[in-house]
Amino acid sequence: MKFIHIADTHLGFVPDAGQTWNRRSEKDLWDSLSEVFQVAENEKIDIILIAGDLFHRQPLMRELKEFNYLCSKLTHTLVVFIAGNHDYMHPKSNYRRFAFAKNVRFLSANELSMVELKEYNACIYGFSYWQKELKEPRYDGIKPKDPGKINILIGHGGDAKHIPFRETTFRGSGFDYVALGHIHKGGQIIRNRVVMAGALEPTDCNDIGPHGYWMGEVTKRGCEVSFFPIRKCEYVLHPIPVHENMTSIQILEQIKNDLKTRKAYQYYKIILEGTYDSELNLKAEQILELPGIAAVENRLLPAYDFKRLKAEYRNTLLEKYINRIEKLPQNMVTKQAMYYGVDALYQTKEDTR
Repeated sequence: MKFIHIADTHLGFVPDAGQTWNRRSEKDLWDSLSEVFQVAENEKIDIILIAGDLFHRQPLMRELKEFNYLCSKLTHTLVVFIAGNHDYMHPKSNYRRFAFAKNVRFLSANELSMVELKEYNACIYGFSYWQKELKEPRYDGIKPKDPGKINILIGHGGDAKHIPFRETTFRGSGFDYVALGHIHKGGQIIRNRVVMAGALEPTDCNDIGPHGYWMGEVTKRGCEVSFFPIRKCEYVLHPIPVHENMTSIQILEQIKNDLKTRKAYQYYKIILEGTYDSELNLKAEQILELPGIAAVENRLLPAYDFKRLKAEYRNTLLEKYINRIEKLPQNMVTKQAMYYGVDALYQTKEDTR
């Protein structure tokens, strides 16, 4: 049985809301889902598994119609999905009164339910969220009714507030494949058996790295699954080393040169690292205006000569502070405490002498 596994499509979400530079479109999320469905049609996929958060919030009726239309165009594929914590079964949810196409199975119940596929000798299990948070480990102890069938579990969770679980939760559970959602960074929890899909598309610049879908084939003899990236948007952490002798123009030129190697679908989250001169006049807006920049994180520290400062400000609060920090174990925390504390004392110009 050939399948595609996706999750966290978050349809209806507006990427980069409030950002005026390099903003993505809400349509990008729909386009990516359409691309996956086209792959399913071309590859004659038997089942698409959607492991929760199909929508970013309670779906609008027109959005359900759009999704249903995409499903109805599939000539070979069955779509099976659950509601996650974002699109949970609210008492007034449009999910409750929508009639899906004949090739769609919505496991909408609050308790574990099952779809039987006799043509594949298979059963697909799952349940939907009926509230925003489910703190109980509800996947513990779940087992399929008939071990002789191909058994698949669709789940959503993985943190303290959303059905916590561990790798051992699914070892020996009897499921031939467990299709998970909720955590936006995907990966194989148990190779070829338990997979966190990750978000189909990143929803913001903190969803670093490639996103996409998983495609595989499952039988009673085993399962093989592989990841396929969607190349519409990929956020990349891109550090820029800075030293105190660099000017604003030099830093901007460095970023522009680095952008020449950027792939068209990549958006950089620039990380400014190192030290800066106190007279540096570089604003984040100047970087964000460049094409392909999603965000800027400033980790620069002021370039202070602590030995010189102690000599210049002998017998002052500033000297005492530097001496005190220098006596502590030196690590990233104490380093930052040194720079930020000295900067605060130095810049206030209050009786440091």
